[in-house]
Amino acid sequence: MTFSRLICLAVLGLTVAACGDSEPGGSPGGGAGGSGEGGSAEASGGGGGGTAAAAPEAPVLAFVMPMTGVLHVEWTPQEGCDAFEGERKDPMNDYAVAFTVAGTKKAYMDPEATEDMEYTYRLRCKVGEVYSEYSNEMSGNPTDEE
Repeated sequence: MTFSRLICLAVLGLTVAACGDSEPGGSPGGGAGGSGEGGSAEASGGGGGGTAAAAPEAPVLAFVMPMTGVLHVEWTPQEGCDAFEGERKDPMNDYAVAFTVAGTKKAYMDPEATEDMEYTYRLRCKVGEVYSEYSNEMSGNPTDEE
């Protein structure tokens, strides 16, 4: 009885090992270069997915000020952002994406904020497909002579 259980466990172990080997073995069958890239992509994706799952910190708006008839928006960036997405609203419209700039930028001149009204901005950091919370909000009027 003990001998038959050992044989059964050995056969089960071989079956599990064979199943485990068949998946990685399937990738090399597709080509060594393909599996190497796929393997590293999976490893990167797994690591990147773990990193991307944690939301980045939100940027902090420093000021919004009139400059040459438009608004200059400046912020304190967060490290590691791929891009900053800026949203703008005015008294007649709710927030909508006004600009997207590289994660290395820390300012934007908004060429569409030209009318004599108050525009309000907020930002968020984008890393991969993950966004931070929104920044603080700041407002300005491009026609103010401060």
